[in-house]
Amino acid sequence: MGKYVVKRILIGIITLFVLSSATFFLMKATPGSPISGEKFKTAEARKAAEERYNLDKPVVTQYALYLEGVAQGDLGESMVHEGRTVTYYIGNGFPVTAKLAFVAFIVAVTVGITLGTTAALSRKKWVNNVCMFIATIGVSVPSFLIAMLLVVIFGVNLKMFPFIGLATPAHYILPALALSLYPISMISRLTRSSMLEVMKQDYIILARSKGTPYKKVIIKHALKNAMLPVITYIGPMFAFLLTGSLVVETIFAIPGLGSSFVTSVMDRDYPLIMGMTIFLGILIISFNLITDIVSAMVDPRIKLK
Repeated sequence: MGKYVVKRILIGIITLFVLSSATFFLMKATPGSPISGEKFKTAEARKAAEERYNLDKPVVTQYALYLEGVAQGDLGESMVHEGRTVTYYIGNGFPVTAKLAFVAFIVAVTVGITLGTTAALSRKKWVNNVCMFIATIGVSVPSFLIAMLLVVIFGVNLKMFPFIGLATPAHYILPALALSLYPISMISRLTRSSMLEVMKQDYIILARSKGTPYKKVIIKHALKNAMLPVITYIGPMFAFLLTGSLVVETIFAIPGLGSSFVTSVMDRDYPLIMGMTIFLGILIISFNLITDIVSAMVDPRIKLK
């Protein structure tokens, strides 16, 4: 397993390098500049800013200097908000984003497994149709559209839930639902197909022939073995919830990574865009690695090579 982990870490570093390189050069190729706003009105101010942020140097040199800073643990300072580092924004925004993602994660796993198991075991066709209809909606409709619909219906018209910020537990309901609907759909589909397959296995038939209570067969044997595809999906799902919350946070005015990232793109704040991209890339790579290791621990048949 040690060799596998080292190999995956090296692959992750290469992936992160490619991601950061693509982001940096595409960002530079986009028309506009962070020093063309109201903050830098005079030619002298713009020239001083270019020298300070190395914008007067060739793009390749700028990237080399940026990589040198990252290698030393320095993600840079915001060009728009002077005196505030990228680390400051990540340190303040990530806990908020992580809390929302965790709530959405719990909702997605609980509801998704319940729907998938119900659809697989129910003998009533309409139950299966309802579960799969919910799953189809979650896959088909993007989270930001769901978020706006929830705000309009349950926030503005019915006034059932608050929808600005995360001041109270009630504030988590609408954004968590908007974020979790897609993972719910995926988990329910995975659970349903896996459960249908497991229920046909010989050990399930043997357990039922011995007179084992049906609920015990489901919980102790079927559900446990049907969870492997779900476990495999959980790591990337949590990374998706963290990154997918960026637009949703903006809709619900949540002070997490989303608002900082969207603002940085609008302001062309190069260091903040790069820092957020690298940070989120590290999260995705890490969760994928953890998922592979956990899957191998749960199912001995999986070999890490």
